[in-house]
Amino acid sequence: MSYTKFEIARLLGARALQIKMGAPILIRIPKTVEKPLDIAKLELEKGVLPITVKKREVKRVRKKVKIIPEIPLEEKEEEKKEGIVEEGEELIEEME
Repeated sequence: MSYTKFEIARLLGARALQIKMGAPILIRIPKTVEKPLDIAKLELEKGVLPITVKKREVKRVRKKVKIIPEIPLEEKEEEKKEGIVEEGEELIEEME
């Protein structure tokens, strides 16, 4: 299984903490390796980490969007004459 760099960082950090707190080491390590993080890296390379990663599946959902047709300019002018004004149009007219 391939992991993202963020998952690897999380796995190594969690396992290194476990080792530091006294958890048993699951592989034979050379005497030159002493740091918990290095031991965790070796365990990850060997594939014996006792930690699992739950990955979420991304569901692609399609939504129907109602498209509102644009009112032609002529109709807007007629609406203004009749006194029908959309929100925000009053402010624009006042600023001019």
